[in-house]
Amino acid sequence: MKVIHTSDWHIGQTLYQYSRDEEHRFFFNQLKDIILEERPDALIVSGDIFHSATPTVLSQRLYYHTLVELSRLYDGLQIIVTAGNHDSPSRLEAPRELWEAFGVTVVGNLDFYKDIEDGKLTYDASKIEIPVKRDGEIVGWVLAVPFLNSGNYPSLKENDSYSNRVFSFYNDLKDNLKFNVQYSENHSVIAMGHLMMSGVNSNANNKLVGGLEFVDVESVTRLKGIDYWALGHVHHPQDLSENMRYSGSPFALTFNEDYPHSVSVVTIENHNLDVKIREINPLVPICDFPSKPQSYDDAISIDDVLKRMDEVLDNDCYVRLHVKSEMPLTDLANAAIIEKFEGKKAKYCGVQVYLPVKNVEQTDVVVRTLDDFKAISPYELGRSVYQKKNNAEMPEEMKAMFKAVCDEVMN
Repeated sequence: MKVIHTSDWHIGQTLYQYSRDEEHRFFFNQLKDIILEERPDALIVSGDIFHSATPTVLSQRLYYHTLVELSRLYDGLQIIVTAGNHDSPSRLEAPRELWEAFGVTVVGNLDFYKDIEDGKLTYDASKIEIPVKRDGEIVGWVLAVPFLNSGNYPSLKENDSYSNRVFSFYNDLKDNLKFNVQYSENHSVIAMGHLMMSGVNSNANNKLVGGLEFVDVESVTRLKGIDYWALGHVHHPQDLSENMRYSGSPFALTFNEDYPHSVSVVTIENHNLDVKIREINPLVPICDFPSKPQSYDDAISIDDVLKRMDEVLDNDCYVRLHVKSEMPLTDLANAAIIEKFEGKKAKYCGVQVYLPVKNVEQTDVVVRTLDDFKAISPYELGRSVYQKKNNAEMPEEMKAMFKAVCDEVMN
């Protein structure tokens, strides 16, 4: 069995105020070329199709058009899509029956029902056990597991760990598959999942990934009978074990994701695994300018940055500036930066200011109880927040203005 594994498309995402639709189209064209070159049996997409649970009409049109176009590349290509934590399961799965006419299987959630014998809640395993065929013959199976809240994984005993419950869930799926009359020991088995595994590369941690519980890798990889784990949720492409991989996002979704992005071409022959990485070229790269410094001492002043701006302004890229300053930038300084980008190809994405570390008057506010919080004046709390954010005491002029505002509001 041969599949292409991708995930975390995040259709509809914006970087600052900029739409990423053209970048998604550029990726989808590359994906189409890769599919035609590799001719897999299936394309599998492991969650986070959309960036929002309520995508715009334009985002949905882009998604629908793309899947239809990909499904028509050649006869026999299957497409299997699962929901991620950013997706609305019901919205994604609503046209499931229509998608089947295009050879597309969409799984948004599990269908739970009450078992007649013991009255316990269980789920329809057949819905997520997808046969993959070549020339009409089954060559393998995909366990198309969407994102599940931790409470939806079965528990073996009271207070069982999250990792054990995930293991139990996939183990039951695998065992159930063996009862399928179409299943053969010669078939390859791929397990999809949209979850956070322990041991991921720290570069993958960013706001888009979100805070999900970790599943212990060793707890899951001890499960036998899974040839490949096709994971989504982490944006940094990486292997967690010999047969477990995050395919990653198709391009950088934040400035923290400045690394190569790709899709994974997975071939399984007699349960032997081969993974080939097909790198994706970004339409609009991200650029930290000048290169991201380690500290205030490594950064350069705003005047020097402005003098060097011509190095990047004519490039079609997203630019985040890095400058050092004794104080937070003034409105005039910010206006001068924005003016530099007017009429240029480069897209301004903010400025990160590096302030000197100073020994300042201690204004930290310690809050232990609700009464402690009520005892803090808004003025002192504001001074404390300013100091923590800027590593400097609030300027006297600002103190006076802030004090006047606080007094007016409180009185």
